[in-house]
Amino acid sequence: MEFRDGRFEPVPGSAVTCRPDLVLLAMGFVGPEKSKLLEASASTTTTRQRGQGRLVRDQRAGVFVAGDMGRGQSLIVWAIAEGRSAAAGVDQY
Repeated sequence: MEFRDGRFEPVPGSAVTCRPDLVLLAMGFVGPEKSKLLEASASTTTTRQRGQGRLVRDQRAGVFVAGDMGRGQSLIVWAIAEGRSAAAGVDQY
């Protein structure tokens, strides 16, 4: 992408296609979805009066949590900081 005339425009010939093994959607204020992926990670979730709770951070190898999923509903600045921290953990792992 290039920033032209106040907006981002695709650069011709620069498209790349890849086949990901897994795609995760980051959607704030919805909590962790109860799914087979979550069950397979053997991670524990908290329960809350409202909402779906959050994942308990327990230093389990290969499981990384950030933002609303680990902290609960919070400010975007916390999500950004935790995302960076999780990325550093993934890189170190």
